[in-house]
Amino acid sequence: MRFPYRTAPGPGGTTLYYPFIPVRIAGFSGASTRYFEALVDSGAADCIFQTSLASALRLDVQSGIPSVRAGIGGGSEVWVHPITLFVAGHVLQLNAAFSDTLPLAGLLGRSGFFEYFRITFDPASAPPGLELERVHKA
Repeated sequence: MRFPYRTAPGPGGTTLYYPFIPVRIAGFSGASTRYFEALVDSGAADCIFQTSLASALRLDVQSGIPSVRAGIGGGSEVWVHPITLFVAGHVLQLNAAFSDTLPLAGLLGRSGFFEYFRITFDPASAPPGLELERVHKA
């Protein structure tokens, strides 16, 4: 499945491109979010979501496994919970981190996302975008 990059104005009249895709998450209570855009991030170790999404899942965020995730801005406290991720017609069970300081709704990282898809970033196509191909693990 192909997703065009989302665009934003850049410095000096340039255009910036970002690989956001629509996803939905659910907790084991059965509650789920609406679809929202998450950034496909090869630099992220795992999937991280904004804690504000946890209320839609009826999750007590701080009842999860506490941990720390390091990023460009330094370390951030997170709480890890098992969730279901709905993306491109696929349903994935994974452990995801929830953070108070994440500046966007979600990051889709190597553990929990990249391990299930072959991802092709194609900034040279018209329009620029990314392709996902499901990889079934043995």
